[in-house]
Amino acid sequence: MRSTGLIEAPLATVGAALRHTRTAETGLAGLGVRARRLTSADSLLVPGDELAFRIAGLTLTTRVVRADVDGLSSVLVSGPLSRLQHDTVLAQVGPRTLLTDSVRWTSPLGPLGRIGDVALGRRLVLGVQAARIRAVRALAEAWADREVVVGTAIVRGGRLLAQQRSYPASHAGQWELPGGRVEPGEDEDEAVVRECREELGVEVRPTGRLGTDVPLDNGMLLRVHTGELTGPEEPAAVEHREVRWVNAAELPALDWLETDRVLLHSLRALLS
Repeated sequence: MRSTGLIEAPLATVGAALRHTRTAETGLAGLGVRARRLTSADSLLVPGDELAFRIAGLTLTTRVVRADVDGLSSVLVSGPLSRLQHDTVLAQVGPRTLLTDSVRWTSPLGPLGRIGDVALGRRLVLGVQAARIRAVRALAEAWADREVVVGTAIVRGGRLLAQQRSYPASHAGQWELPGGRVEPGEDEDEAVVRECREELGVEVRPTGRLGTDVPLDNGMLLRVHTGELTGPEEPAAVEHREVRWVNAAELPALDWLETDRVLLHSLRALLS
């Protein structure tokens, strides 16, 4: 079954709303569907996360297998169905984002199960899809006008540049991508160039975007760009304790800030 909806927000912002646990946990409550996350406590879902849904006295557990700027996919781990595949695909349409939600499943009872699908299952799924689209729309459109903080994923020779914070005390020793607030009169590319010059003493050329937005506790959005060094200077820890080049295998060993940690799967894909 397929449902669609247009959302007045950029693709990366809609992708963040789609990944947010609030979409699953509160967006379906009006239909009597209860959802809870069984794995990590981060605000955004990542591949490998599992969700348990309680529907009409039955429990379904699904696992996220894809969570990126183009959409979200999950598969059945356990439950009364033989198969369940859930795919949400996002596409930019001018200033808006088209969300297409698809659910495919196989009932375990043959012809009798198919009759149940027609009588009850399809109506329930259509209601769930509509509620989910409403929840994603409400969250994404509420975030669309937030100020933006840029992050920069600088890659050289298959390694990513990470920097270790020295302050504040609550985050000292944790790792993050270079970046900072987009100042008035700047576009995001200009902010990337300025922040890398100030924090690392290097010149960087922005080359694209990475992953979804990440909502911050201060009411802003983190938006990550990719970039490459353009000069001979080596990055230096101008404002941080240390800078380090890390490969894909080394990424999980660093103590990342929560806002950067939810992007590690996108960073691994970038490096591979």
